[in-house]
Amino acid sequence: MQLRRLGFSLVAVAILGAAAGVATEDRLRIEVAPPISPAPAVVRVRAIVAPDASNRSLQIVVESGDYYRSSLFPLDGANAPLITEAMFKNLPGGEYVVDVVLVDANGGQLSDRRQILVTATR
Repeated sequence: MQLRRLGFSLVAVAILGAAAGVATEDRLRIEVAPPISPAPAVVRVRAIVAPDASNRSLQIVVESGDYYRSSLFPLDGANAPLITEAMFKNLPGGEYVVDVVLVDANGGQLSDRRQILVTATR
């Protein structure tokens, strides 16, 4: 009986833990893959933006000391897609910062950041 109760408790905790990460609960969440890759790397950045009438644009930047690339996506407020994805190809070796900035109608900004590593090839 206790084992069965423990099993139900574990399932409940797993479900609640998964639900806490739902993107619509936050205004902005990003996923960057892979976190470590050999050069030349292809990196996928997914921005999950909660629909909101004030959302105007989304900027995704990948940069290191010797490299900079960005993409700007206009957003149509509450009608914008939930997920915006950008692919960055042929990244040379180095440590990179991936910044995603959500801009609202008043010029306010919300950002999220990740770091990735592209290992140099020999």
